[in-house]
Amino acid sequence: MTRLTFAVLIGLAVLAASCAPAAALPAATSVPAAPAKPASASAYTPTALNPPVKVSIGVVSSSSDGGIFVANERGYFKEEGIDLDIQRFQTLVDMVAPLTGGQLQIAAGGLAASLFNAADRGVGLRIVADKGQAPSPEWDFAALVIRKDLIDAGQVKDYRDLKGLRLVTSGRGNSPEVALATALRKGGLGLQDVNFTQMGFPDMVAAFQNKGIDGGIVIEPFVSRIVSDGNGVRWKGNVDIFGGNEQIAAIVYGEQFATRTDVAQHWMNAYIRGVRDYNDAFGPKKKGRDEVVQILAANTTVKDPKVFDQMRPAGLDPDGKLDTSSMKTDLNYYVESGQVKSSADLSKLIDTSFQEAAVKALGPYAP
Repeated sequence: MTRLTFAVLIGLAVLAASCAPAAALPAATSVPAAPAKPASASAYTPTALNPPVKVSIGVVSSSSDGGIFVANERGYFKEEGIDLDIQRFQTLVDMVAPLTGGQLQIAAGGLAASLFNAADRGVGLRIVADKGQAPSPEWDFAALVIRKDLIDAGQVKDYRDLKGLRLVTSGRGNSPEVALATALRKGGLGLQDVNFTQMGFPDMVAAFQNKGIDGGIVIEPFVSRIVSDGNGVRWKGNVDIFGGNEQIAAIVYGEQFATRTDVAQHWMNAYIRGVRDYNDAFGPKKKGRDEVVQILAANTTVKDPKVFDQMRPAGLDPDGKLDTSSMKTDLNYYVESGQVKSSADLSKLIDTSFQEAAVKALGPYAP
Protein backbone atom coordinates (compact mmCIF):
# COMPACT_ATOMS: atom_id res chain seq x y z
CA MET A 1 0.00 0.00 0.00
CA THR A 2 1.43 3.39 -0.92
CA ARG A 3 1.79 6.22 1.56
CA LEU A 4 -0.81 8.21 -0.37
CA THR A 5 -3.33 5.35 -0.35
CA PHE A 6 -2.74 4.77 3.36
CA ALA A 7 -3.25 8.44 4.15
CA VAL A 8 -6.48 8.53 2.10
CA LEU A 9 -7.86 5.48 3.89
CA ILE A 10 -7.09 6.92 7.30
CA GLY A 11 -8.64 10.22 6.28
CA LEU A 12 -11.84 8.50 5.10
CA ALA A 13 -12.03 6.48 8.30
CA VAL A 14 -11.69 9.57 10.43
CA LEU A 15 -14.30 11.42 8.34
CA ALA A 16 -16.77 8.55 8.60
CA ALA A 17 -16.29 8.20 12.32
CA SER A 18 -16.57 11.91 12.94
CA CYS A 19 -19.98 11.92 11.23
CA ALA A 20 -21.30 9.31 13.62
CA PRO A 21 -23.09 10.56 16.74
CA ALA A 22 -20.68 10.82 19.65
CA ALA A 23 -21.51 8.78 22.71
CA ALA A 24 -22.66 11.26 25.33
CA LEU A 25 -21.22 10.92 28.81
CA PRO A 26 -23.86 11.14 31.56
CA ALA A 27 -23.77 13.94 34.08
CA ALA A 28 -21.87 12.99 37.19
CA THR A 29 -21.10 14.31 40.63
CA SER A 30 -18.59 13.14 43.19
CA VAL A 31 -19.38 11.34 46.44
CA PRO A 32 -17.04 9.71 48.97
CA ALA A 33 -15.95 6.22 47.91
CA ALA A 34 -15.58 3.12 50.02
CA PRO A 35 -12.16 2.59 51.64
CA ALA A 36 -9.62 1.60 48.99
CA LYS A 37 -6.92 -1.03 48.91
CA PRO A 38 -3.53 0.29 49.96
CA ALA A 39 -1.92 2.11 47.04
CA SER A 40 1.34 3.94 46.43
CA ALA A 41 -0.14 7.13 47.82
CA SER A 42 -1.88 5.73 50.92
CA ALA A 43 -2.99 9.17 52.15
CA TYR A 44 -5.12 9.75 49.07
CA THR A 45 -8.86 9.23 49.56
CA PRO A 46 -10.71 8.88 46.26
CA THR A 47 -14.20 10.18 45.62
CA ALA A 48 -16.58 8.41 43.29
CA LEU A 49 -18.54 9.97 40.46
CA ASN A 50 -22.28 9.53 41.03
CA PRO A 51 -23.67 7.97 38.94
CA PRO A 52 -20.68 6.02 37.64
CA VAL A 53 -19.50 6.98 34.15
CA LYS A 54 -18.61 4.49 31.44
CA VAL A 55 -15.30 5.34 29.77
CA SER A 56 -14.11 3.40 26.71
CA ILE A 57 -10.36 3.12 26.13
CA GLY A 58 -8.39 1.56 23.29
CA VAL A 59 -5.25 -0.44 24.18
CA VAL A 60 -2.81 -2.69 22.32
CA SER A 61 -2.41 -5.10 25.28
CA SER A 62 1.32 -4.47 25.62
CA SER A 63 3.28 -4.34 28.86
CA SER A 64 3.18 -0.54 28.62
CA ASP A 65 -0.56 -0.81 29.31
CA GLY A 66 0.46 -2.09 32.74
CA GLY A 67 -0.64 1.04 34.59
CA ILE A 68 -4.13 0.74 33.08
CA PHE A 69 -4.46 -2.98 33.81
CA VAL A 70 -3.19 -2.65 37.40
CA ALA A 71 -5.51 0.26 38.15
CA ASN A 72 -8.44 -1.64 36.68
CA GLU A 73 -7.75 -4.95 38.44
CA ARG A 74 -7.15 -3.28 41.80
CA GLY A 75 -10.39 -1.36 41.55
CA TYR A 76 -8.95 2.14 41.33
CA PHE A 77 -11.19 3.19 38.44
CA LYS A 78 -14.28 1.90 40.25
CA GLU A 79 -13.27 3.84 43.35
CA GLU A 80 -13.31 6.97 41.20
CA GLY A 81 -16.73 6.12 39.75
CA ILE A 82 -15.30 5.03 36.39
CA ASP A 83 -16.74 1.99 34.61
CA LEU A 84 -13.79 1.21 32.33
CA ASP A 85 -14.53 -0.44 29.00
CA ILE A 86 -11.27 -1.80 27.53
CA GLN A 87 -11.18 -2.36 23.77
CA ARG A 88 -8.21 -3.90 21.98
CA PHE A 89 -6.60 -2.61 18.78
CA GLN A 90 -3.48 -3.34 16.74
CA THR A 91 -2.06 0.21 16.97
CA LEU A 92 -3.00 3.71 18.06
CA VAL A 93 -3.41 4.59 14.38
CA ASP A 94 -6.45 2.27 14.36
CA MET A 95 -7.88 4.14 17.36
CA VAL A 96 -7.82 7.63 15.83
CA ALA A 97 -11.10 7.29 13.91
CA PRO A 98 -13.21 5.97 16.83
CA LEU A 99 -11.50 8.45 19.17
CA THR A 100 -12.36 11.33 16.85
CA GLY A 101 -15.91 10.07 16.41
CA GLY A 102 -16.54 9.60 20.13
CA GLN A 103 -16.78 5.80 20.16
CA LEU A 104 -13.62 5.85 22.30
CA GLN A 105 -12.98 8.44 24.99
CA ILE A 106 -9.30 7.55 25.43
CA ALA A 107 -6.60 6.00 23.23
CA ALA A 108 -3.47 4.39 24.68
CA GLY A 109 -0.72 3.57 22.23
CA GLY A 110 2.34 4.56 20.27
CA LEU A 111 2.57 8.16 19.09
CA ALA A 112 1.66 8.58 15.44
CA ALA A 113 1.72 11.12 12.63
CA SER A 114 -2.07 10.94 12.45
CA LEU A 115 -2.29 12.61 15.86
CA PHE A 116 -0.25 15.58 14.68
CA ASN A 117 -2.31 15.80 11.49
CA ALA A 118 -5.56 15.74 13.49
CA ALA A 119 -4.29 18.58 15.66
CA ASP A 120 -3.30 20.53 12.57
CA ARG A 121 -6.89 20.14 11.28
CA GLY A 122 -8.21 21.58 14.54
CA VAL A 123 -9.43 18.27 16.02
CA GLY A 124 -9.23 18.62 19.79
CA LEU A 125 -7.30 15.48 20.69
CA ARG A 126 -5.01 15.87 23.70
CA ILE A 127 -1.88 13.93 24.66
CA VAL A 128 -2.22 13.99 28.44
CA ALA A 129 0.24 11.52 30.01
CA ASP A 130 3.03 9.04 29.49
CA LYS A 131 2.25 5.42 28.64
CA GLY A 132 5.65 4.08 27.72
CA GLN A 133 9.19 5.35 27.43
CA ALA A 134 12.73 4.01 27.66
CA PRO A 135 14.58 6.17 30.21
CA SER A 136 17.34 3.57 30.74
CA PRO A 137 18.31 0.09 29.49
CA GLU A 138 16.49 -1.75 32.28
CA TRP A 139 13.21 -0.11 31.23
CA ASP A 140 13.84 -0.42 27.48
CA PHE A 141 10.78 -2.40 26.41
CA ALA A 142 11.02 -1.83 22.64
CA ALA A 143 13.73 -3.23 20.42
CA LEU A 144 14.86 -4.03 16.90
CA VAL A 145 14.53 -7.82 16.87
CA ILE A 146 16.39 -9.82 14.20
CA ARG A 147 15.78 -13.45 13.26
CA LYS A 148 18.04 -15.71 15.31
CA ASP A 149 19.28 -17.75 12.35
CA LEU A 150 20.52 -14.55 10.66
CA ILE A 151 22.42 -13.55 13.79
CA ASP A 152 23.84 -17.06 14.27
CA ALA A 153 25.02 -17.10 10.64
CA GLY A 154 26.79 -13.75 11.09
CA GLN A 155 24.67 -12.05 8.43
CA VAL A 156 23.76 -9.13 10.69
CA LYS A 157 26.60 -7.63 12.70
CA ASP A 158 26.22 -3.91 12.07
CA TYR A 159 23.49 -1.46 11.07
CA ARG A 160 24.67 -1.48 7.45
CA ASP A 161 23.93 -5.22 7.32
CA LEU A 162 20.22 -4.42 7.50
CA LYS A 163 20.24 -3.50 3.80
CA GLY A 164 17.82 -5.59 1.77
CA LEU A 165 16.20 -7.29 4.77
CA ARG A 166 12.44 -7.69 5.22
CA LEU A 167 11.80 -5.38 8.16
CA VAL A 168 8.47 -4.48 9.73
CA THR A 169 6.84 -2.00 12.07
CA SER A 170 3.33 -2.06 13.51
CA GLY A 171 2.23 0.70 11.13
CA ARG A 172 3.26 3.68 9.03
CA GLY A 173 3.83 7.04 10.62
CA ASN A 174 4.26 5.83 14.21
CA SER A 175 7.03 5.67 16.81
CA PRO A 176 8.30 2.21 15.70
CA GLU A 177 8.82 3.62 12.20
CA VAL A 178 10.83 6.49 13.68
CA ALA A 179 12.96 3.95 15.56
CA LEU A 180 13.55 1.81 12.46
CA ALA A 181 14.42 4.83 10.30
CA THR A 182 16.84 6.05 12.96
CA ALA A 183 18.51 2.62 13.14
CA LEU A 184 18.88 2.48 9.37
CA ARG A 185 20.38 5.96 9.31
CA LYS A 186 23.16 4.69 11.59
CA GLY A 187 24.17 2.37 8.76
CA GLY A 188 23.87 5.03 6.09
CA LEU A 189 20.57 3.54 4.96
CA GLY A 190 16.94 4.59 4.60
CA LEU A 191 13.59 2.83 4.48
CA GLN A 192 14.00 2.61 0.71
CA ASP A 193 17.02 0.33 1.23
CA VAL A 194 15.02 -2.42 2.94
CA ASN A 195 11.86 -4.38 2.19
CA PHE A 196 9.72 -2.33 4.55
CA THR A 197 6.20 -3.46 5.44
CA GLN A 198 3.78 -3.36 8.36
CA MET A 199 1.95 -5.84 10.57
CA GLY A 200 0.47 -5.91 14.05
CA PHE A 201 2.66 -6.95 16.98
CA PRO A 202 0.78 -10.25 17.56
CA ASP A 203 1.26 -11.20 13.90
CA MET A 204 5.01 -10.61 14.20
CA VAL A 205 5.30 -13.60 16.55
CA ALA A 206 4.12 -16.00 13.83
CA ALA A 207 6.07 -14.17 11.11
CA PHE A 208 9.35 -14.68 12.98
CA GLN A 209 8.47 -18.35 13.46
CA ASN A 210 7.77 -19.03 9.80
CA LYS A 211 10.61 -16.75 8.60
CA GLY A 212 8.18 -14.50 6.82
CA ILE A 213 10.19 -11.49 8.02
CA ASP A 214 13.82 -10.87 8.89
CA GLY A 215 13.29 -8.40 11.71
CA GLY A 216 11.33 -5.47 13.02
CA ILE A 217 10.66 -3.02 15.82
CA VAL A 218 8.83 -5.00 18.50
CA ILE A 219 7.54 -4.11 21.97
CA GLU A 220 7.09 -6.20 25.09
CA PRO A 221 5.62 -8.67 25.78
CA PHE A 222 6.05 -9.70 22.13
CA VAL A 223 9.86 -9.29 22.27
CA SER A 224 10.17 -11.87 25.04
CA ARG A 225 7.72 -14.19 23.32
CA ILE A 226 9.77 -14.17 20.10
CA VAL A 227 13.07 -14.55 21.97
CA SER A 228 11.79 -17.32 24.30
CA ASP A 229 10.46 -19.22 21.26
CA GLY A 230 14.02 -19.18 19.88
CA ASN A 231 13.02 -17.33 16.74
CA GLY A 232 14.59 -13.92 17.29
CA VAL A 233 17.32 -11.97 19.06
CA ARG A 234 16.87 -8.66 20.84
CA TRP A 235 19.49 -6.93 18.70
CA LYS A 236 19.25 -3.21 19.53
CA GLY A 237 17.02 -1.50 22.09
CA ASN A 238 15.57 1.96 21.75
CA VAL A 239 18.24 3.32 24.09
CA ASP A 240 20.89 1.95 21.70
CA ILE A 241 19.13 3.37 18.67
CA PHE A 242 18.35 6.84 19.99
CA GLY A 243 21.18 7.20 22.49
CA GLY A 244 18.72 8.31 25.16
CA ASN A 245 15.09 8.27 26.19
CA GLU A 246 12.29 7.94 23.66
CA GLN A 247 8.62 8.73 24.32
CA ILE A 248 7.15 5.64 22.71
CA ALA A 249 3.51 5.70 23.77
CA ALA A 250 1.04 8.05 25.42
CA ILE A 251 -2.45 8.48 26.83
CA VAL A 252 -4.64 10.51 24.46
CA TYR A 253 -7.98 12.07 25.44
CA GLY A 254 -10.71 12.56 22.84
CA GLU A 255 -12.02 16.07 22.30
CA GLN A 256 -15.34 15.61 24.12
CA PHE A 257 -13.78 13.68 26.99
CA ALA A 258 -11.14 16.35 27.58
CA THR A 259 -13.90 18.92 28.14
CA ARG A 260 -15.47 16.76 30.87
CA THR A 261 -12.75 17.81 33.24
CA ASP A 262 -14.22 16.18 36.37
CA VAL A 263 -14.56 12.76 34.73
CA ALA A 264 -11.22 13.10 32.94
CA GLN A 265 -9.48 14.01 36.20
CA HIS A 266 -10.98 11.07 38.09
CA TRP A 267 -9.72 8.76 35.35
CA MET A 268 -6.23 10.25 35.53
CA ASN A 269 -6.06 9.94 39.32
CA ALA A 270 -6.80 6.21 39.08
CA TYR A 271 -4.35 5.75 36.23
CA ILE A 272 -1.43 7.38 38.05
CA ARG A 273 -2.14 5.20 41.09
CA GLY A 274 -1.86 2.15 38.84
CA VAL A 275 1.34 3.46 37.26
CA ARG A 276 2.89 3.96 40.70
CA ASP A 277 1.95 0.43 41.77
CA TYR A 278 3.56 -0.79 38.54
CA ASN A 279 6.76 1.08 39.42
CA ASP A 280 6.65 -0.34 42.94
CA ALA A 281 6.49 -3.83 41.44
CA PHE A 282 9.23 -3.54 38.81
CA GLY A 283 11.46 -0.92 40.44
CA PRO A 284 13.85 -1.43 43.36
CA LYS A 285 11.02 -2.08 45.84
CA LYS A 286 9.69 -5.18 44.05
CA LYS A 287 6.54 -4.51 46.07
CA GLY A 288 3.59 -6.62 44.98
CA ARG A 289 5.52 -7.85 41.96
CA ASP A 290 3.95 -11.32 41.87
CA GLU A 291 0.43 -9.89 41.84
CA VAL A 292 1.27 -7.33 39.15
CA VAL A 293 2.85 -10.05 36.99
CA GLN A 294 -0.35 -12.09 37.33
CA ILE A 295 -2.38 -9.04 36.25
CA LEU A 296 -0.18 -8.55 33.17
CA ALA A 297 -0.31 -12.26 32.34
CA ALA A 298 -4.11 -12.10 32.44
CA ASN A 299 -4.30 -9.04 30.19
CA THR A 300 -1.45 -9.41 27.67
CA THR A 301 -0.41 -12.14 25.23
CA VAL A 302 2.24 -13.55 27.60
CA LYS A 303 0.42 -16.04 29.80
CA ASP A 304 3.44 -17.64 31.47
CA PRO A 305 4.45 -15.53 34.50
CA LYS A 306 8.01 -16.88 34.24
CA VAL A 307 8.50 -15.02 30.94
CA PHE A 308 8.17 -11.73 32.83
CA ASP A 309 11.45 -12.57 34.58
CA GLN A 310 13.13 -12.33 31.17
CA MET A 311 11.35 -9.17 30.04
CA ARG A 312 12.47 -5.60 30.30
CA PRO A 313 9.45 -3.79 31.71
CA ALA A 314 8.08 -0.75 29.96
CA GLY A 315 9.27 2.51 31.45
CA LEU A 316 6.24 4.27 32.94
CA ASP A 317 6.98 7.57 34.61
CA PRO A 318 5.50 7.32 38.16
CA ASP A 319 4.05 10.81 37.76
CA GLY A 320 2.93 10.23 34.16
CA LYS A 321 5.29 12.91 32.82
CA LEU A 322 5.86 13.12 29.08
CA ASP A 323 9.28 13.48 27.45
CA THR A 324 8.38 16.33 25.11
CA SER A 325 11.90 16.67 23.70
CA SER A 326 11.78 13.20 22.13
CA MET A 327 8.27 13.93 20.88
CA LYS A 328 9.68 16.94 19.02
CA THR A 329 12.27 14.64 17.42
CA ASP A 330 9.47 12.36 16.22
CA LEU A 331 7.54 15.33 14.83
CA ASN A 332 10.63 16.50 12.94
CA TYR A 333 10.92 13.05 11.34
CA TYR A 334 7.27 13.10 10.26
CA VAL A 335 7.71 16.54 8.72
CA GLU A 336 10.92 15.55 6.93
CA SER A 337 9.31 12.38 5.56
CA GLY A 338 6.28 14.32 4.32
CA GLN A 339 3.78 12.65 6.63
CA VAL A 340 2.98 15.82 8.60
CA LYS A 341 2.78 19.43 7.46
CA SER A 342 5.56 21.72 8.59
CA SER A 343 2.96 23.91 10.31
CA ALA A 344 2.10 21.21 12.89
CA ASP A 345 2.31 22.62 16.41
CA LEU A 346 3.09 20.12 19.19
CA SER A 347 1.87 22.55 21.86
CA LYS A 348 -1.67 22.30 20.44
CA LEU A 349 -1.68 18.59 21.17
CA ILE A 350 -0.18 18.39 24.67
CA ASP A 351 -2.18 19.06 27.84
CA THR A 352 -0.40 18.12 31.07
CA SER A 353 -2.97 19.71 33.39
CA PHE A 354 -4.69 16.41 34.28
CA GLN A 355 -1.42 14.63 35.00
CA GLU A 356 -0.15 17.54 37.10
CA ALA A 357 -3.41 17.73 39.08
CA ALA A 358 -3.25 13.98 39.76
CA VAL A 359 0.29 14.29 41.15
CA LYS A 360 -0.84 17.18 43.34
CA ALA A 361 -3.74 15.11 44.70
CA LEU A 362 -1.68 11.95 45.24
CA GLY A 363 1.45 13.63 46.56
CA PRO A 364 5.05 12.88 45.61
CA TYR A 365 6.03 9.37 44.61
CA ALA A 366 8.48 7.62 46.93
CA PRO A 367 10.77 5.33 44.87
